[in-house]
Amino acid sequence: MSTLAEIESAAEALPPEQKTELIRFLAARLRLADSPSRKARLVREGDDVFLEAPPGAPPMTTESVKQMLEDWP
Repeated sequence: MSTLAEIESAAEALPPEQKTELIRFLAARLRLADSPSRKARLVREGDDVFLEAPPGAPPMTTESVKQMLEDWP
């Protein structure tokens, strides 16, 4: 697949649960592209996943961590 039309056609053919997964994946990528580098993020190292928060990052709430985990690819 190399054109937007091909990608759109393939996305239309997906079952609803896979469409939801695709939307979450794309939303996470868009947030990463728009987010400042001082924002906390999930990092995978081997079999572990860590929450990495640089100095000056906003405080983490239960809701923000829950959202990060839902968006994790």
